[in-house]
Amino acid sequence: GLAAAAAEHGAGGIALFIVQPGERNAYDQAALAAALGEGHGVRVARATLADVASRASLSGAGALTFDAHRVSLVYYRAGYGPGDYPTETEWAARSLLERSDAALCPSARLQLAGAKKVQQELARAGVTERFVGGAEAAAARRHYAGLWSLDPPALADPESPSSVAVADALAHPDAYVLKPQREGGGNNEYGPALAARLAARAPDLAARVLMQRILPPPATATLVREGREATAASVSELGVFGVCVSRGDSILVNAAAGHLLRTKPADADEGGVASGYAVLDSPYLTG
Repeated sequence: GLAAAAAEHGAGGIALFIVQPGERNAYDQAALAAALGEGHGVRVARATLADVASRASLSGAGALTFDAHRVSLVYYRAGYGPGDYPTETEWAARSLLERSDAALCPSARLQLAGAKKVQQELARAGVTERFVGGAEAAAARRHYAGLWSLDPPALADPESPSSVAVADALAHPDAYVLKPQREGGGNNEYGPALAARLAARAPDLAARVLMQRILPPPATATLVREGREATAASVSELGVFGVCVSRGDSILVNAAAGHLLRTKPADADEGGVASGYAVLDSPYLTG
């Protein structure tokens, strides 16, 4: 997908990986860089947002250069959390990249499209239907978890869907999860912490979304970590990778590109592998 985006750009430029200072996933990124270089002839440079601010430039036509190299693709491995923007320098760098003609993975609008508040809005009555037909919208809604706004207007009426959901969450906190407008895991609240925040009605509650918790049936599994095994009631999560390359409204590539299965103890709230909650797994296909 990255190679297809660079080729579509057409300038024969480099791929610029945007990384965090002191990047922990450097070897993971090195494998991607090697695949792009050896398999597709796309050279890679790595830079922090601060590096971009001091070493990148933009022409009047939108051509992006970094250390005098034309850039065809910007691949964000940083820029997803507030900690990535400690000063105005990083914001200026992000703005420069977004204003360029380079292919962006992801663009700011695509990044926001996956955010919790946008998901909440899509779940509102009539919103999904703005983008797809009635039958398709109905099919999609069958797979939505419940999502409720915690904005003051949504909670002003005690009979509103949000107020009803909050009341139920206070009574049954283990059936819900409180999610902030953040990327990835590690920032959610569950159980007593969720109930306490809802009960306090703090001003920052509106920055969060109340979501129905997905509770898959547990199965007994043997987990191996650091050479040690443990048998526990566990749950698994299957993620399917997709590649989508577009120019404006024209979709150039839209395909599945593999999967990731991770398994964790059923009583673990978070599910990250690198953070130590889950292990990588393989699906066992039957039937």
